[in-house]
Amino acid sequence: MRTGEGLVFEPYNVMRRPEGLRTLTGLYTFPARRLEQPVDTVRPLIQAKSAPGMGVEVDVRVRSASGAWSEWSISNAGEAVRLPWAGTEVQVRLALVADERGRGPVVHDVKLEGTLEGGTASQESATLATPLTYRIFATREGLVGGTTANGHIIKSYDRFVALPSRRALATKGGSEYQVRVCYPVTGKCTTTSVWDVGPWNTKDDYWNPSSVREMWKTLPQGKPEAQAAYQDGFNGGLDQFGRRPSNPAGIDIADGTFWTDLGMSNNGWVNVTYLWTSGGSTPATGLIIDNNNAVNDTSKGYIALTGTWSASSSTAGYYGSNYLYAATAAASEPATYWFYLPAAATKTIDARWTSGTNRSAAAPYIITNASGTNLATVYKNQQTGGGAWNTLGTWNFPAGWNKVQVSRWATAGYVVIADAIQVR
Repeated sequence: MRTGEGLVFEPYNVMRRPEGLRTLTGLYTFPARRLEQPVDTVRPLIQAKSAPGMGVEVDVRVRSASGAWSEWSISNAGEAVRLPWAGTEVQVRLALVADERGRGPVVHDVKLEGTLEGGTASQESATLATPLTYRIFATREGLVGGTTANGHIIKSYDRFVALPSRRALATKGGSEYQVRVCYPVTGKCTTTSVWDVGPWNTKDDYWNPSSVREMWKTLPQGKPEAQAAYQDGFNGGLDQFGRRPSNPAGIDIADGTFWTDLGMSNNGWVNVTYLWTSGGSTPATGLIIDNNNAVNDTSKGYIALTGTWSASSSTAGYYGSNYLYAATAAASEPATYWFYLPAAATKTIDARWTSGTNRSAAAPYIITNASGTNLATVYKNQQTGGGAWNTLGTWNFPAGWNKVQVSRWATAGYVVIADAIQVR
């Protein structure tokens, strides 16, 4: 939480895991920053008021030339962070770690020193031709009404997953890091975003090779520590926190994904593909309509503007060559993204924007089908989540011209951003 003192740990946002662990870590994500020169090493300089049992960790990621984000690199404050490749756009996230009584540090000042030290692999050689897939035991997350690690309030039949490391934790509402999950019993598969941390461990990025895995470097790549503890007695049969796992889970699945999309009725083994491992964060997978009327495939789509919208490239994180902005007002005057479907289909809609403190905290996205029915109005906080695909929702659309509108009708004194949408 941001206060007059600085950044303060918020105890009411602490996530309570189904295994009984109270994760005493609050996250704060800064907007992405574009640098004049490429860097491959970042050293954070933090001024904070702390006490025993508290701490500040710093996560940094870098964007590739193709627009994909790397995983978050994690370090304690003051330790240099080596990025997986050199780049000119970076983003920082602070993890405020509280003591066992829920008291956390207060951060007064954050500065970064970036350098280009060489020896870092190029983005192309640092990633794989195809994403990694492993057979993992999955459990249902549930926890409706609770808060995920990225600040999302869990709804009934929600759609997301949790992995036991924040290295692949997407921003709130974001889809930078996605998994494809297949359940062999039903033959169903689905793609969804990583919005939570768990189960069991919180520093077990088991999909990574031992050279970069944060903990449990002696385990084979692709084997969660909880699975090794449960099946093989690894680490004395205990997890990161000294608990004895009651199952070998390496992924938690939200109710809508678990019950509806995969058809699961009980916890079980699934095949998980970690889509960002083929090139940073999750690549675009559907029809993309940019604000300059660029469309990425042969399907038809275009943007139409009502009222006054201006183009800019002053804030980093935009898709394509620039983005549009308009002042909030008591008038809709939307930017309308039209997309054509030759047949009825279920589609997920993502949106991109650039973040800043002058952005609307409740920018309206109006989803309307080809029959003229308003399916939903989704409000997004454009002060955060910039430079990433943020999921608006999934709906059934009929054949014909459907549309997504970015409306200006929001609290006065801000701007709304219309950058790009993705239909997948």
